[in-house]
Amino acid sequence: MDITINKNSSYVLLQLLQGRNTAAKISEHVPGADIRTIQRGLNRLTELGIAVKKGTNHPTYTINYKSLLRANISDKLLENEERPETTLNLDFIGWLDSLNDRDLDGTFAQGAPALQPEHNQEHMTAKELEHLTVELSWKSSALEGNTYTLLDTQLLLVEGVKAKNRTEFETQMILNHKNAIAFIVENEDLFKEKLAFSTVEELHKIIGYNLGIEKGVRKKLVKITASNYTPLANPHQIREYADTVLHIISGAKNPFARALLALALIPYLQIFEDGNKRTGRMLANALLIHSIGNGFSLRKVSPKQLALAYLSFYEFNSVASLSKILKAELA
Repeated sequence: MDITINKNSSYVLLQLLQGRNTAAKISEHVPGADIRTIQRGLNRLTELGIAVKKGTNHPTYTINYKSLLRANISDKLLENEERPETTLNLDFIGWLDSLNDRDLDGTFAQGAPALQPEHNQEHMTAKELEHLTVELSWKSSALEGNTYTLLDTQLLLVEGVKAKNRTEFETQMILNHKNAIAFIVENEDLFKEKLAFSTVEELHKIIGYNLGIEKGVRKKLVKITASNYTPLANPHQIREYADTVLHIISGAKNPFARALLALALIPYLQIFEDGNKRTGRMLANALLIHSIGNGFSLRKVSPKQLALAYLSFYEFNSVASLSKILKAELA
């Protein structure tokens, strides 16, 4: 079912996601909206199956995350700078952590292409690996503002020729991606079953090498450009939830579900000072490379399209847009 949320319902939903579970509580945080307007929003969310109503005289509402994950959040809503602020939804993380492998696969691989090892082989050929390395290094860097072209990237990674009109910072970013892919290929056992924090930390270390990015769990609050979402600030709490997130990703068995969870949850938690989306992309690729013998580069995706997909997940906990992007890449 196509679930589309309007502006009023979206504002009410953001309040529900922050734990305000009655119309009265929500009204305290939505200036200018009367109880009837809020109630209409709650009724709409209930009709869509996103909210679950309990009681009659003074009802409370809870979130049906399985439906919310598939909801379409319009670009217009995400670009509206007046939308309420949000924080990391611990209830959502707890719900994910409670799901078994069948539920995770059914929820996150719904409608996904059937992924099988290419050509009935478990490992990529040298040519396939070279192609993925060049495209992924180029596009993942480009999504971060790197101006290397695809041809520049190929010459650097295959021929060892640095682009003369690019900065050392940009060159290093490209090389870091190549080295991260090499680490992934050489350490298959790290990505097969249970994911360890040390593995993700090493991926991040490689991705951020010589780019001025602090290693390890971040020690300060970060803000995400163009987003009203604020991640956790406490390093000990971040580290604790990093293990939870990796447990969730490891719990899925379907290759698409595992990759999608990695793509979404690593940036959502914002474990590191910088490079979280790159680390999530590399982890998602690692999980696919060692399960279906193939990865993805996001070559077909524009920076704005990906940014809006992440905003949809950060603020509304909808994975619909990210799932659509990954499906297109792997189809």
